[in-house]
Order: sequence, then C-alpha cells, then structure tokens
Amino acid sequence: MTAALATAALGTPPAAASGNHGPQPVRLIFDTDFGGDVDDAGAAAMLNAMQDDGKVRVLAMMTSNLTRWAAPGLDAINTYYRHGNIPIGALRPGYDDPDNNNLSTYAEHLATSYPNNVRDSSRVPEAVDLYRKLLAKQPDHSVVIAVVGGQTNLAQLLASAPDRHSRLSGAQLVAKKVHHVVAMGAQFPAGFEWNIRLDPAAAATVAERWPTPVIYSGFEVGDSIYTGRQLFFETPPSNPVRAAYELYVGFGNNRESWDITAVYYAVLGGQGMFGLSEPGTVNFAPDGSNTWTPTPGADRYYLRTTVADSEIASELEEWMIQPPERRGH
Repeated sequence: MTAALATAALGTPPAAASGNHGPQPVRLIFDTDFGGDVDDAGAAAMLNAMQDDGKVRVLAMMTSNLTRWAAPGLDAINTYYRHGNIPIGALRPGYDDPDNNNLSTYAEHLATSYPNNVRDSSRVPEAVDLYRKLLAKQPDHSVVIAVVGGQTNLAQLLASAPDRHSRLSGAQLVAKKVHHVVAMGAQFPAGFEWNIRLDPAAAATVAERWPTPVIYSGFEVGDSIYTGRQLFFETPPSNPVRAAYELYVGFGNNRESWDITAVYYAVLGGQGMFGLSEPGTVNFAPDGSNTWTPTPGADRYYLRTTVADSEIASELEEWMIQPPERRGH
C-alpha cells in the first residue's frame, strides 16, 4: 500500500463514516501512563472536549503504570467535563510500585483534591478484563486504540485467553474488533524513546504480533509542538488539567505535545496536518531502541507533520482549552 493509499484508508477513523444521522463518533479506547508526563492530562482533556462535540465516543480509559493515583486522577478530569461515566481500567488495581520512576505529583493531586468517584485504582476493573468486555460488544473492525504510554496492556490483551466475555482469544478478538492502533512511541527512522523503554518486550510483541494496522506517532512529531500555556489564561483554576500543568511545568509554561498529537490523529485523522510514511516494519531491541525498515505491503506506519508546528499547536490547544459541554468547534 502506498503512503497516499494508506492515508486514505487510515487517515479517517472508521467510525467517522456517515450514518443515517450524519457522521458517527469514533469508538476509541485511551491507554495511558497517566501521572508520568503531563501531556497525558492534556490528551485526556482533548478527548473529553471531542466527546462533547460528538467527534469521539470514549469507550474507556486504561492506565498502564503501577500507581493507585492514575485511575482517580483520570476520573477527576472526566468528572470535570461531566463524563464521569467513562469506564476506567487499571494495569493492576491498587498496586503501588515504590521504585516507580514514571510518576509525577500531579496524579495524586488530582486524585485527592478534585471530585472523582474512583479514589484508588483498586476500585476499577483490571485493564485487560475491561478491554475484553468492551471489545466483545463493539461492531467488527470499529475500535481505534490510542496508546500513549507503555504497551503492557496491549501485549497482555493479545495473550489473553477466552473468558466469560468472548470465546475468542485475545489476538482473535483484536483482529475482529479493532480497526487500528495509534501508538505514541519510538523515534523514526531510528531512536530511543521513553514510552518504549517502559516495557520494550510489550512494544516488540505489539509490533510483531498485533493483527491490525499500527500507526506510530514518534518522539520527533510532538517534540517541537508546544501546548498548554493557554490553559492558564483561558480556563478557570477549577480545571484539573490546568492544575496538572501548573504542577508539572509551572504557571504560564508550555510542554511538548507527544501524547496530544497521537490522540488528535486517532480521532480526527490527518486534517491536512499529518501524513503517513511508507509502510514498514519496526524492530525494538531489549533496551527499547528502535529501527525502521521500509517494507511494501506491511501495515505499520509512522506519522509525519505536513504543516508548521505552530499551526498544529494552535489547533491542538483549542481543543485543550474548550470548556465542558460547549457545542460546535
């Protein structure tokens, strides 16, 4: 498949096709190492705003880091946007890793200082079980997964066995229900990126065995796109996303937009701002480093920007600062 054909096939998410009542929202699962870098919070804000505007139906949010604060921190953002009914799953409910070096202070602050109904990750379902439950109920080839942290949940989903939700194995269930994955991770054409380093074995498993297309939004995409500053001037202090950014980068500062660009593409496609590479294969070494090999007929791609970074940043930030339940965009 050429890059042009790939863009046509994958640039518009599957559920965005027109139905009897106009375009339908993209069915999406968001998988995040929430509480690591703060752009996870920015991505969650964007998804909530897009759901208000009917662009996406967030089926669930999954956490992939071992902390009790990730699930309630996410729920605090969803609650602020009046979407507290979005299901949340956790890698290991209630487990705290004392040596976790992928955790900042903002997740705990949001979990303990803003309204939410979770309070602790032990109170939400295990992520793979929730994946299987939700995927089993979706139309075939309809779900987009945006993964912006380690890919542990995805690798465990592939390895999962038939259960009460589905008689299919994890790999069979994914092949039947998932359209494609957008993964923030790696660096192209070669590099050494944090999300892959979190679980290199899981990333390698997904790269080699995931049965539907995978689009990588590499480190180089979001590294020069800065967003977040307008949260301090365009949203109220009651906004937990603003609080997260203030704790992480300080009042009035921006942050790189790695996760935010991946989530934007997962919901809206390229929109004239992003294109796809030629198809290829990506190899992940045990240390998390990666190399890319162009491979005709493969179904792995990586994103490229096609306009100025400032133009992309302006579009992303409009979604990040949109007030809850405002209609139209």
